[in-house]
Amino acid sequence: MSRTIKGLLAGMSLLVSTTAAAQSDNHVYVGLGWTVKNGWVPSAIVGARSVDVDGVGDVTGVDLSLSYHLTDGFDKFLLKGVRGEIDWQAELGGGYDFQQEALLLAGGVQGRLINFSANVSMSGDIDGGVAINSIDKYEWQP
Repeated sequence: MSRTIKGLLAGMSLLVSTTAAAQSDNHVYVGLGWTVKNGWVPSAIVGARSVDVDGVGDVTGVDLSLSYHLTDGFDKFLLKGVRGEIDWQAELGGGYDFQQEALLLAGGVQGRLINFSANVSMSGDIDGGVAINSIDKYEWQP
């Protein structure tokens, strides 16, 4: 066999063994979030996360959430990709802002029980916020 084929087979077996070692962690979470735009009145957040955790502590997956502002009604619907370590993950995605009736580009960082976020609407408005939620550290079980 040529070296190229041997190299491809070795790379494929490494990918398969890494994928097989990853464990799924799917759960629903809740939280309260505050943004600069909405001030001290919080939004209630309900979301679902589906992530894979591998043996070296890397986390990848998706996050889907819906927030409801306690005085103004539905706030944001977001779908974000998640990538990071077991105790923190970067988030990037998009969604819809019901208050401004605009599409959003959303980013943030999820730590243990806390999330920092920034949203940019297609109209150019920028909003940042912080949320306390029930997402804790992910663990890989051998």
